[in-house]
Formats: sequence, C-alpha cells, structure tokens
Amino acid sequence: MNGLIPPNAVEFERLVIGTCLIDRKGLEVVLRVFKDNAEVLYDPKNKSIYEAITRLNKKNNPIDMMTVIQELKKENVLETTGGDQYIIQLTMGVSSSAHIEYHARVVWEKYLLRKMIETGNMMIRRAYDETVDAFDVLDYTVKETNKIHNYLSGQKPIKTFFDVHQEFIEYVKAESVPGVPMPFSKLQEENQGWQDSDLIIIAARPGMGKTALALEIARHAAKEDYPVHFFSLEMANVQLHKRIVSNELGIDSNRIRKKRFTDKDLELIFNCPDFEHLPLYYDDTVFQWEEIKSRARMLANEKKIRMIIIDYLQLITTKEKMSTYDRVTHVSREMKLLAKELKLPVIALSQLSREVEKRPGKKPQLSDLRESGAIEQDADIIMFPYRPEYYGIETWEEEEEWETSTLGKALLMKAKDRHCGESDLVIGWKPENQKFYDLDKIDVIIESKDLPRYGTNEAF
Repeated sequence: MNGLIPPNAVEFERLVIGTCLIDRKGLEVVLRVFKDNAEVLYDPKNKSIYEAITRLNKKNNPIDMMTVIQELKKENVLETTGGDQYIIQLTMGVSSSAHIEYHARVVWEKYLLRKMIETGNMMIRRAYDETVDAFDVLDYTVKETNKIHNYLSGQKPIKTFFDVHQEFIEYVKAESVPGVPMPFSKLQEENQGWQDSDLIIIAARPGMGKTALALEIARHAAKEDYPVHFFSLEMANVQLHKRIVSNELGIDSNRIRKKRFTDKDLELIFNCPDFEHLPLYYDDTVFQWEEIKSRARMLANEKKIRMIIIDYLQLITTKEKMSTYDRVTHVSREMKLLAKELKLPVIALSQLSREVEKRPGKKPQLSDLRESGAIEQDADIIMFPYRPEYYGIETWEEEEEWETSTLGKALLMKAKDRHCGESDLVIGWKPENQKFYDLDKIDVIIESKDLPRYGTNEAF
C-alpha cells in the first residue's frame, strides 16, 4: 500500500529450511512452531519447499534433500524454487541446529507483523467504503485481531502439572477468592462472588423482578468499585436510572414516576456526590448481537469493565436470519464465549415459558427455559427469582425455621451451579422501590429437597 517492503527474515528462512533437510530433531521443532502453515515464510521459493516437506511428513515419508527434490519435481515446481542448486545451497548453509527454535520464531514473528499490516490495510479500505456498516468494520477488526491472538496462543508451551500447581499455590496464598461481590451475604459466602468467565442466567416470568434483581446486582458491584456494563434491550436508560435512584436513595418509585418529590427527596437527589460517580454504564441503543459484542469489547478495554449484564436474551437479534430457536442457541453460546474471552462474568436475563403458570405453586424449573435447551447447557449458574405473593400465594406451609407469610419475601432459586450445587435463598422485596434486599440474620440457604410445599390461594 505504501511501497514499503513487508517485514521478513529471508536469511533465517533459509537456515530453517536447510535445517529441516538435514536434521530430524530440527524439523520437529519447526513443525511445532510453523505447523502446516507455509504462509509463515516470505520467500515464495521457501514456501514451496516447506509445502513439500509438510506433504512428505503427512505421508510419514523420509525428509531429506533428495526426497524433497523428488517431491518438487512431482509437483512440477522444482525450477520455480531455484532447482537442485538452491536446495543444495540451503543445506550447505547450516552448521548446527542448536538455535533452530530461535531462528524459527524470528521467522514466525515477521509473519505475525505482516498479518497485522494486512489486517490494518483491510480495515482502512473497509472504513473508506461507504456501503459498509461501521460495526461490520469493527467486527472484522476484532475477528482478525483475535486470529492473531490465537496464533500467539498456539505458540505458548503446554503447561505441565508442576506449572499449574504453582498457579494453584498462588491461588491458595491469596487473601480472598477473586470475584465480583454479590448483594446477598449468604450467596456471597457460598459462591465467593460472581466468577470470571461464568455465564449466569437469571430467568423468570414477567412480574417476578428480573430487571430489579439485575439492577441490584449491578448497583452493589458498582458501589464496591467493580465497573459494570448494563445492556438494556427493553427499558430506556433513564427508566433504569430511576429505579437505581429509588433503590439507592430510598425514594418511593411512585413519587419519582409522578414527579411528586418531597423536600427531602430533592435534597437527596441534588446532593449525592458518591452516588453520581458509580462506575455503572448504561447501554440501550444496540440490539444486534454483533453490535453488543463489539461494544462490550470496547468498553471492557476502555473502562476496565468487571461484569456485563444483558436484559434480556430473547430480545437480542442477529444479522443473519435465523429461527428463534437457532438465534437463542447461537447467542447463548456466544455469550459464554464472550465471558471466557473477556475473563469476566456475563449475566443475561431470560424469559420462562408459560408452563410455569399451569402449576399450582407457580414455581419455575429448568425445563421452563424458553426457546432453547442450549441456555441450560451453556450457563454456569441459573437462578430463578420467585415471588409467591405475586400469584396471591400468601403463605408457605408451616415448616420449622420458615416464616409463614410470603409478604415482602422472595425465593432466589439456584437451579444450576457448576461450582457449588443447587441451593435457595430467601430474600426481601420492597415493592415501593422495586428492590430486592438481604434479610441479614433471618435469611437462610436450604437444600432444594428441604423446600416447603407452597400453600395456594383459593383463587389459584
């Protein structure tokens, strides 16, 4: 593009190829670094010779100067590679294979630089093309950059048991388990926070408080100085913010909705410097998964995001036309991959099917996850917020250690947890603030088999 010669190390290439022709151990080192990718080599002659070497290797044929010459003759490319004389010169230039890995990595690094230049040039051309969407350009750049990262990953040595055990020792020495803080003390004690690379699904029927729970999780993490990126595909940013203000400042949500503020309300709103600077980032302008992924990557880099929340899964679209089942399956898997890529927890809200409404107790279960069984498969944790009071179920049956009334109570059901198993937590619910809260000393985690049977109102 600019007339400059691309990065290369042709002299090192010749040493590498020559070593492959006379030293089996050197060949094995080169194959481990280059694999079957002849594009690593810049000189076309060296590319052709390396391709012949890899073909012979796949057939388990011997590899030396004569077998490679015969292979090149068979493919009718011997003359274009410099003929017999060039092959002989390559072997004569090798004095030792002692530094072959270093030589191979120099060649490979030059290849990596050429790939970076190629990606940059393509990004520039696409950016100038007015028919191409900006997010397509960004997504292309991210994909190609990830490929380069994958090349780097492929060069990392395989870790031994000893290496991993040393990492484990550092984990043991650490004062605490790393994780984004949870807003409920018993849940925090059990899980030690939301863990990196986890996909967490919060699923419920409408009216159960999925968004309220997600906002409480986001608010709590942000207050502990863990930046959160909140994608809202259903509610506008200002609607979410009204709920956060109600939760944090204790202002009745009806007064906020009707703008009937008391003097105390206004004082709280206008004088909350700590609250104003919470590291919580709203995003209500994107709906396609490709755009969500690009935004998430960008903000994770710029703002050092520690957790992503998406409200909610079934509203996410894709550029490719898919059936609802295929789309939800695709996005579910992609969210898990994004969590692993960015090394942070991704929390996604999800709808449940109407099957829940047909049960006497209205209690959700994993089979109610809507549209795709992939959600259950991909998720590390699945939680159901459940408020019996919403259905007119006013009491639980008498059980020791349980409050009989469901008024102002909710059950946070952990139906799947790859780390520490299923368990359920009783939490508080404030309808005036649309807020879930920790019941402190009276909250309990109990095993699913010990759950009470819910009494039902006559209307149900």
